[in-house]
Amino acid sequence: MENQGSIFINGKAQIIEMLQYMTEEEKMKLVKNIYHRNPQLANELFEKSLKFESISSLSNDDIQRVLGYTNPQVLGMALRGVPQSLQRRLLSLAQRPYAETAYNVMVSAQNYSAKDVQRAQERIVATLISLSKKNVIKLQ
Repeated sequence: MENQGSIFINGKAQIIEMLQYMTEEEKMKLVKNIYHRNPQLANELFEKSLKFESISSLSNDDIQRVLGYTNPQVLGMALRGVPQSLQRRLLSLAQRPYAETAYNVMVSAQNYSAKDVQRAQERIVATLISLSKKNVIKLQ
């Protein structure tokens, strides 16, 4: 954080924004380099840079664990607007009744706002972070 002549630079926010545009390999390399100097900052940066699509980097077993901690209606809402390949992968890994409920929410004709979808995705990302901290899943 620097304050020079009314210019405010927030380095942490800039790094978080950069991480969101990096590939997984680039992100991991940067976070590992920061981790050697400041592990707490590295963990915080990694967590804040996660997006819902990060779930695709998990193993099938880890995805099934995450689904066990996620309400099917929340998953269905979160799947709106994501690539069809990700939708299919997540739904195919779920138990049939769970997948049917999530699918029905995903394709329902009700008008949900983009904010509702974002909120559902953020809840799943929070679940990913929580399960990772408890060593239930391994985030890449």
